[in-house]
Amino acid sequence: MGLRLHVLPAGALLGFLVACSSSPDLPAVAGPAAARLELAATEMRFEPSRIAVAAGDVPVVLRNVGQVIHDLRIQDKPTFLLEAGSGKTATATWSLPKGRYQIYCSLPGHRAGGMEGVLEVR
Repeated sequence: MGLRLHVLPAGALLGFLVACSSSPDLPAVAGPAAARLELAATEMRFEPSRIAVAAGDVPVVLRNVGQVIHDLRIQDKPTFLLEAGSGKTATATWSLPKGRYQIYCSLPGHRAGGMEGVLEVR
């Protein structure tokens, strides 16, 4: 048995990656795009829970005003992770393409408790 290698045209591969990277089923975010993705995390919610930012290199700020550790993740984008302990602030810069994304806290029980939201990158 020989090994077969299948090669996709670049356009097809790019289309596939774009289709998998955001969700058009998420609701649109009203209002102007913020200069940075800045969220306050507390027990079982992000504030704001819906935010829009401009595409490109986006400063990200996660302020944990809660009593336990929280993190910020983007659905289907495992390399985007920011974590802050209680009373701490974590920062990063993420390169974000246009689309709508589900954001959430991945700590056990947090997402199920309502700690999720929508990020719209314009």
